Amino acid sequence: MNTSKLIKQIYAYLGFHSLQKNAETDKLIAQCLDELKGIAHFRYTYKYFQTPPEFLTHSPYKEYLKGCSGVFLSVMTLGAEADAKIKFYSRTDAAKALVFDACASAYLEYLSDEYEKGLGDNLSYRFCPGYGGSDVCDLKFIFGLVKPEKIGVTLNSSNYMLPSKSMAGIIAVGVGAEKSCKSCVISAHCEYLKRGEKCYGSEKR
Repeated sequence: MNTSKLIKQIYAYLGFHSLQKNAETDKLIAQCLDELKGIAHFRYTYKYFQTPPEFLTHSPYKEYLKGCSGVFLSVMTLGAEADAKIKFYSRTDAAKALVFDACASAYLEYLSDEYEKGLGDNLSYRFCPGYGGSDVCDLKFIFGLVKPEKIGVTLNSSNYMLPSKSMAGIIAVGVGAEKSCKSCVISAHCEYLKRGEKCYGSEKR
């Protein structure tokens, strides 16, 4: 596991709450990660389509999928145990709840990235409904096609995934675009770039 990359992702999530890097936070992150690794049950399911489903034929998906030879729809989760632990700490230790939540989000991203390396070559970065002007309501199309209930993930009437440490994504095949500020569809409105920074998933400008 690339621990330095994971911790960088965690601090990016914590940055939204103005928590700065320091020894105390480093120690708390290490504690939360150790605990998280012991309780998380990562599961991933996907379905491949040679022709993108109808809901992907409008913006911003059509720009993301331009030139692709196929598409994966995927859903992944850390399981209900991570949610339960965050809820527990929200009642007993607010600071730890915040850090544990950030650790869980970054850990899910990291494990998903690692899993997707085995799906094939020349894949684009994962694009999730709700990003870049897309509609979070499009999650219902992914759920209808992939049926992630088999890995314990459901979608409620408010388009909120349960467990909350779950994610649904779209991966273009045959494009090979990496996560970068240049390829990001929201770069024009990015708060990180406005501050002269890069987000957790961007190693390149």
